[in-house]
Amino acid sequence: MKNKIFIPICIIFILASCTTAKKASEVNAAYVPSSQYASMSCEELYNAAEEIRAKTPALERAVDQSRKQDKVKEQVAWWLFAPAAFFLQGNADEQTSLSLAKGQLEAIRTAGLKGTCN
Repeated sequence: MKNKIFIPICIIFILASCTTAKKASEVNAAYVPSSQYASMSCEELYNAAEEIRAKTPALERAVDQSRKQDKVKEQVAWWLFAPAAFFLQGNADEQTSLSLAKGQLEAIRTAGLKGTCN
């Protein structure tokens, strides 16, 4: 009887304390309305997109590095002091920045297509 209760509690405990950090490739683009780019010329759209594309690799590295650090902390927590695993922060801030950059690129692309830019 005790095993029937103990095993599900252990599984819930383990799953609840796992990190929520994602890889950069797992981060989806945030919705950014293309209307904010509608008044821009094709050249301005291109320049804005290039500026964001230049920042994107650094954002991706930050997300991946933060995830890697979180995974290491998770492993250390499980080996040394399991309750500490509940206090892992994840990489939500880095994910948000990358998601916004991806969304801005999609919005610029959409505005360019509506504005008949190549």
